[in-house]
Amino acid sequence: MTFNSLLQTGIVLMISTVFAQEAANLKPILRESFDQEGSGFRKRALRSPRIELAKGEGKEGSDAIRVAYEGYERGSKRVVFRYPLKKKVTRATLAFDVKFENDFQWTQGGKLHGLGPAKPITGGNTRVPHGWSARMMFKEEGKISTYLYDQDLTKKWGVGDKTPSSVFKTGQWHQVVMQVTLNDPGLANGSATVFVDGENVVQTEKVTFRGKGGENTMIQAFLFSTFHGGNQPKWTPVDAEGNPTTVHALYDNFMVLEGIHLPSGMQEAATP
Repeated sequence: MTFNSLLQTGIVLMISTVFAQEAANLKPILRESFDQEGSGFRKRALRSPRIELAKGEGKEGSDAIRVAYEGYERGSKRVVFRYPLKKKVTRATLAFDVKFENDFQWTQGGKLHGLGPAKPITGGNTRVPHGWSARMMFKEEGKISTYLYDQDLTKKWGVGDKTPSSVFKTGQWHQVVMQVTLNDPGLANGSATVFVDGENVVQTEKVTFRGKGGENTMIQAFLFSTFHGGNQPKWTPVDAEGNPTTVHALYDNFMVLEGIHLPSGMQEAATP
């Protein structure tokens, strides 16, 4: 075999390896469309008293779930659970579809889902070196923000950046994608970037998510987390008489991929 043949063979093998690695990275570490009765995520979600199966009401006529946001004096009742990912990673991309129904009220805003380590920090709890979380918030008038618990010990609540204008409308489906890159321990080089319907709408950079290394600090949990609040009446959805009321949103097609992926590139992984 000539030198040129060996060189060409080596290049082909190298390219094949790169594509194989990219294909492996497109294998979801979480995927849920709510169309399979036996899935663990679906079972866990439907254990919540405020989540119901919405048959045939998904983005393309498939099944979805409907979340009831039950208003009370601190916003709406919390609909939260943690679900393990198949792999621990330092970079991940979360995607899901959401339809805020016609009765939905933005109020001052509320939480949307995200990613976390073995022991996420949320709810105003004390920041610790091995804990963090990366979620989003729907905000007034249908805006969106990043909502991050980092290592800034001067802060009690999450921090982040908000879009200057509305990105959500009630009564229609939206795709939400969040890219999360953890920082290297000791450096402020983490980030969270949010896309809505394929458009990069907000980004928070130079984030110190974790104060130490180790497997327990890596991305390894999906945080199903949605409710109005805040913790005051101004966050509460109300009826025409000003009394707390219940509003709704549909969710479908949850997926988490290892690595950073653009919304357009995630369609390849969406097909089992």
